[in-house]
Amino acid sequence: MLYINFNILYTELVFLRDYHIGDTMSFKGSIIKTKAKEAGYTLLRLSQELGVSRQTVNGWISGAVPRGSHLVKLCSILNINPGNFFAEPTENLLSVPLHRTIRNKPVSATMRDASQELAEQYLNLFRQAPTVEMLPVIRVKKKTAENAAIIAHKLRKISEIDDDKPMDYKSAFRLLSKLGIYTIFREFPEEIKKKSYAFYSRIVGNRVVFVNIDISPLDLIFQLLHETVHAIRDEEPSEINIDGEEKLCDKVAELTQFPDYYVNNVARYITESNEPAIIINRMKEVSRDNRHSLFGIYYRLKHKGMIPEGVKVGGAATNLKTTVPILRKILFSHEDSRNYVDMLYDLAPNFMKLIETQVPYCSVRKFGEWLGLDTSMDAKTVMNEILRRKAQR
Repeated sequence: MLYINFNILYTELVFLRDYHIGDTMSFKGSIIKTKAKEAGYTLLRLSQELGVSRQTVNGWISGAVPRGSHLVKLCSILNINPGNFFAEPTENLLSVPLHRTIRNKPVSATMRDASQELAEQYLNLFRQAPTVEMLPVIRVKKKTAENAAIIAHKLRKISEIDDDKPMDYKSAFRLLSKLGIYTIFREFPEEIKKKSYAFYSRIVGNRVVFVNIDISPLDLIFQLLHETVHAIRDEEPSEINIDGEEKLCDKVAELTQFPDYYVNNVARYITESNEPAIIINRMKEVSRDNRHSLFGIYYRLKHKGMIPEGVKVGGAATNLKTTVPILRKILFSHEDSRNYVDMLYDLAPNFMKLIETQVPYCSVRKFGEWLGLDTSMDAKTVMNEILRRKAQR
């Protein structure tokens, strides 16, 4: 692995993992046909490129394991991760490490099981994901506020957002995309939706964040950033409960959404008056204009000691959810499938590029499941729109 030091913080660029073939693993040679077709190879031409007979390739498709040098060359030609060829137990291919729940509600076993079941629907899709040679990973030696500020600054720099601006929901989704994270919009099962807006999962080595489409983007931003930090921290499930990990992710998310420069400007504006009602109304104005939660900026100001005594927020009067529709209404704002597909490519480009490669080979039912489509829009119409868009490039 290659390490680049940033004083007390370093970023680790993760290269292809080594794969060991054990007795419990079987070779999934059927993938060769699909990937060869995607790459524009006939099986005969593929065998010629590899310097083997067509019968040898047929044997691999049937489950025979290629020799090491042939496997490496095969993966290079088809642009596939070697691990995708070897079937492992599901628990080795997928994990849902932890949830950042609403108001830190306890995570039940039922909630964990429901999250695992939702993520398992995408196992076969992510087996086909292209090989990524490098992924950013952030490590810190100490989980301090200073280190959280360094990580937050780096994330904001990656997102290319100005220092005087808070992170809005589109900027947050853009950040996930730039970090190589797949975003999936789904209606959450009841066991999850009551306690969580989004959760992070690793599927066949890919970083995936599932997002509940039935919430307001204003409520989503902080939790989305929290899950983003989990993704780039890339902890093993056994390590994620280390003392202070959740607090570090919370702090990074808070500083990423609301940088000091912005918070200081807000503080100067709202405290021009000493009247609590005026201060609250000005916080509402700032939150509405910049499309973020009023409670988020309130707590950030409170933590910095910038809220006058006696100023408290709460109740229907401070609810800004009506100013921005829930994600479902944003995604399905028009019945036109073209608008829906455009929105998905804008907010979840990594996932849509993966979906795009599989449209010619999957059923309408499976496609609709991957996108969480119900009667809101016909899955076949969306498939055709993606193919039309791809053909026009």
